[in-house]
Amino acid sequence: MHGVNAGFSRRDFFGHIAGGSAAAVMTLAEAKHAFAERAQAVARAATAPADWREDGGYWGKIRQQFMMEDGFSYLNTGTLGPTPRPVWEAMNEYWRLMAVNPNENSQVFQDHVDQIRIKVASLLGATPDEIAITRNTTEGNTILCQGLDLKSGDEILITAFEHASNRETQMRQAKRYGLVVKEVAFPMPPASPQVILDAFAAAITPRTRVMHFANPLGGYGCFMPVKQLADMAHAKNILCFIDGAHAIGMVPVNMREWNVDGFACNAHKWLCGAAGAGVLYVKREVQDRVWPVMGIWRDQPTGARKYDQLSRRPWPTVMAFEDIIDFHMAIGPARIEQRTRGLGASLRQRAAEIPKVKVYTPADPAMSCGSTTVGIEGVPGARFKELLRQKYDTYVPGGGDRIRISTHYFNTFEQVDRVLAALRALSSGVA
Repeated sequence: MHGVNAGFSRRDFFGHIAGGSAAAVMTLAEAKHAFAERAQAVARAATAPADWREDGGYWGKIRQQFMMEDGFSYLNTGTLGPTPRPVWEAMNEYWRLMAVNPNENSQVFQDHVDQIRIKVASLLGATPDEIAITRNTTEGNTILCQGLDLKSGDEILITAFEHASNRETQMRQAKRYGLVVKEVAFPMPPASPQVILDAFAAAITPRTRVMHFANPLGGYGCFMPVKQLADMAHAKNILCFIDGAHAIGMVPVNMREWNVDGFACNAHKWLCGAAGAGVLYVKREVQDRVWPVMGIWRDQPTGARKYDQLSRRPWPTVMAFEDIIDFHMAIGPARIEQRTRGLGASLRQRAAEIPKVKVYTPADPAMSCGSTTVGIEGVPGARFKELLRQKYDTYVPGGGDRIRISTHYFNTFEQVDRVLAALRALSSGVA
């Protein structure tokens, strides 16, 4: 297992905690201060000159903050990202606080949520009253779907490539209320953003009320022309909602620049946080059109807070959400995007040169980043997955006739080479 390097000594972090006595346990404020010192150490390291194309140096130090075993290549951040050790240790301390004094510390955590809301709003280019702290993307998608007053015959546009958390929720609502869900299809990979824009424009009718799609499309890594699609929707008084499960943490996102009405995401994929925390953004101007779908309080909270009234939840994971944002910001979203984009582009460019390999993710940098989907003619995805795991100590998801490879900032160019070696072996029939 990787240890923490000297710049991030565990001794300095929670070092005064001993045993399990209440007297030895930090307060939330002390724990947050201890974590902030570690995040600042990451930020100081980030100021040193670094070539994002090198696996060592700065990126080697950052990789040591993750707990994967030496030699193991984890390429499935698109499903579940690994949590950095500093964030994991902080969350353990929050659980300790809950065990020591459940009621009072639970209240302390709940009182801190608005501070997290402010931090999330800054990350997303929104205002705090537009941010709800949810449990995951599915919950956010469900609120956006079920919270609208739609009538029989009203139409919702999704893509033909949506995750089930959006598609199946929309289909259930359609069956229940007589709505019409239209799946907008286009070639994969699309030749240009205009192909997507034309497909949506052709699908819109006078009955269209909502466009709700993923960005990027999780199964293909294809980024959508969000701003142009949102403008197209608003020109016809159509709402535009985004499933952003694969955007947050991979690339910088800004709600004002995208001009969308709603955005749902999670902490546990590309942001590399713990499962159990997520975000729902609802633009202030449309909050009176989106009902909350759960809530227990007689006096309804104002703004987007009305969407996250869930009573009891695992508050330590919510507290750790703030920490993973701090960790992410200490490295720098632009630096992370550059590294992630470089790894993905290298994989796609060289994979496309291998006979029998089809790359489903667009090569256009405006339409791709760290998620790449490939297939090999005549080779099941499960075979590719097995070869990578058994021979190359590499984990990817696999099924059907293709696999998705997630290359994030803690991954390396050497790990990309492993995937390419496996592709060449299967393509040539050697494996």
